[in-house]
Amino acid sequence: MGQDQPPAPRPDPPRGTADPRASLRRADSLRDARDWQGAAEAYAAWLAGRPHDWPAWIQYGHALKEAGDPAAALGAYRRAEQGRPGDADLQMQIGHALKLLGHLPEARLAYARALDIDPANDSAWREVSNLLGQPGVAAVAAPEAQLSLVGDLCVVFDLTDLLSWFGRNRAPSGIQRVQMELVGPALRGSGLAARVILAVYDPATLGWRALPREAFNRLASLSRSGADARDPAWEQAVAVARQALEAAPALVFPDGAWLVVPGSSWWLANYHLAVRLAKARHGLRYAPLVHDCGPLVVPEHSPPATVAEFARWFAGLAAHADLLLPVSAATAEDLRRLQALHLPSLPLPPMLVVGLDGAMRDAAAPAAPHAGVDALAGQAQAGRPYALFLGTLESRKNHLFVLNAWLALIRRHGAGKLPLLVLAGRTGFMGEAVLALLRGAPALRDAVVLLQDVPDTALPLLYRRALFVLYNSDHEGWGLPVTEAIAHGKAVLAPDHSALPEAGRGAAILFRPHSEPDFAAKVEQLAFDPAFRAAAEARAAAAPLRGWQAIGDAVLGRLLRESAAPRRQDPPPIPLGTIIRFGIGGETAPSLPTLLAEALRDGEGWHAPEAWGCWTRPASSGGRAALRLALPPGTTGRIRLHLLLRAPATAQPIRLVPRGAEPLAMTLAPTEDAIAALELPAPDGVIDLALEAPAAPATLPPDDGVAEPGPEVGIGLISVMACRADDLLARLDYLEHQRFTWPAAEA
Repeated sequence: MGQDQPPAPRPDPPRGTADPRASLRRADSLRDARDWQGAAEAYAAWLAGRPHDWPAWIQYGHALKEAGDPAAALGAYRRAEQGRPGDADLQMQIGHALKLLGHLPEARLAYARALDIDPANDSAWREVSNLLGQPGVAAVAAPEAQLSLVGDLCVVFDLTDLLSWFGRNRAPSGIQRVQMELVGPALRGSGLAARVILAVYDPATLGWRALPREAFNRLASLSRSGADARDPAWEQAVAVARQALEAAPALVFPDGAWLVVPGSSWWLANYHLAVRLAKARHGLRYAPLVHDCGPLVVPEHSPPATVAEFARWFAGLAAHADLLLPVSAATAEDLRRLQALHLPSLPLPPMLVVGLDGAMRDAAAPAAPHAGVDALAGQAQAGRPYALFLGTLESRKNHLFVLNAWLALIRRHGAGKLPLLVLAGRTGFMGEAVLALLRGAPALRDAVVLLQDVPDTALPLLYRRALFVLYNSDHEGWGLPVTEAIAHGKAVLAPDHSALPEAGRGAAILFRPHSEPDFAAKVEQLAFDPAFRAAAEARAAAAPLRGWQAIGDAVLGRLLRESAAPRRQDPPPIPLGTIIRFGIGGETAPSLPTLLAEALRDGEGWHAPEAWGCWTRPASSGGRAALRLALPPGTTGRIRLHLLLRAPATAQPIRLVPRGAEPLAMTLAPTEDAIAALELPAPDGVIDLALEAPAAPATLPPDDGVAEPGPEVGIGLISVMACRADDLLARLDYLEHQRFTWPAAEA
């Protein structure tokens, strides 16, 4: 039985008889009676004259499958697929037929298509999760988006940030929502399409592993539908994703692929080192989204460790990224200003302002019950409207400003005349002060409602029922709640700074930042002046918004255009006489030494930097630990290179292997810090020096043997300085900085 034609049918009732569908009803009747062979012949007779009756092809496939001919059933299903490519249940049937035939990798692809079409399809997920656990199946890539107008573009989306979030949370915050909205349409392949691979970074190997697209679709669907991270369905989806990643081999990037990071990567150990290695091996190009520069613009709202990590990551952007994707024009301006202030000698790569003006999706299914949202509906019906403030309770959002203004309004008008103030968001950095004020201010107890862990499916309803929406923040890279309120036709009030006017799309009502009188006056207009509020709603309804598909297509199109540009790879030159320290921690701003401490390391043989410096991996691990120093243009003569090294817990022999020169050897006593001084030629303006050492413990275990042994290491690198061999002042300065204690300015 072929895929294109049914078998020779029995005679069909002649055209023009009183009941032309009698043969189809007969086929259905035979099917219901479980006469599968008879039903198959009857459906074949019907289809002989009606080859475009796609539902009948599906029923024909069912009958063939039940009659014991899964190969013929597959042919019938494939024929139906021509007319119903978006039918998730049909893809399930194709998967079942393939599974019966023993074609498990192909069956997985069919179930994956079902999940692409319907991410909430529990049956498809059960089939996929079972197949992912079978050898030889998980390694087969799920179907990739079809190549279309963007030619051979291959995009690898790094979803490390999203998977890390899902390890602790279920309901997304703004950055997680952006990742799901950008990646989902790219996977579905509508509009501009490309070959799409999902990946997660593995710091242990300085590489990436492929994440099955089915796992992403399942997690994204469940994340939007609920907030309970202890739901068994959620826990199972997270576990399957983790198991698939652990079983996946190292990802081999297609040549010339783009690594797009739609989340954040500043917190990932050795990330830019891994990017450099992938660039050298595969011609990879790197394009991170920059959601904001908050840790540098308003560092008081981030932990010091976050500021330091972000500063190091920012310092590396100019040397590593081939394209920057700031989410707003305001964030792009922050990038330019900070680069000019801290790294003026390094030009930034090209930028594309992405814009996050995508209309928020309505829930595909009814929202799961949420007691707080349901109670608000009851109060609204009883005549108590509410104003909505959606955002994490953290110091940057400055809820205290809003609450203090609300207290003043209560004292002016009385709590009963003001709308309820609804704060929707989880508690974040320094959010405890907000909770303390809510507990300690009696006037707020009946005037403010706090909702935490509201699922995404409930947000459209929460927006629509609000009288108006307000938002506050001391700095924003975009401000998704402002755009979402506009998308729901709501009047929205926000401060006039950073990217919030962009998020408001010309329709938001803006108040002077930190001006309580201006904020309170506009709240009064929104609460008590229906005409003012209606005019704001009319502006919101007319505001231009794009779909997420259009936003993603703009990114893909720019990636294609930038593919013809030269790749960015070589580190910037090292200023002669500058001490480069490899320890991390305490940075408050990007700097050239910070960038060089990252960019000089080459090869897979490096552990992540620590506060004092950085260990190499032992030579036996197979990874090369090297320093690659580009010298300033025009540098001539021999170069004196100084390295401050640290031995592990045992005596350590080491080899220093310069490219183009004889290896050098030395031995350090246990835990000793020692300076190695080398004079090296640099005829091509680059010094390449490998550091080799056998495996040794970084620290000795305690006598009781309770503590786990630490990682095996080779040698530690604390600092480096390169200068001309005859520059005695630079050499002396370096030695003094290592041997003398230099008091720091009092804080």
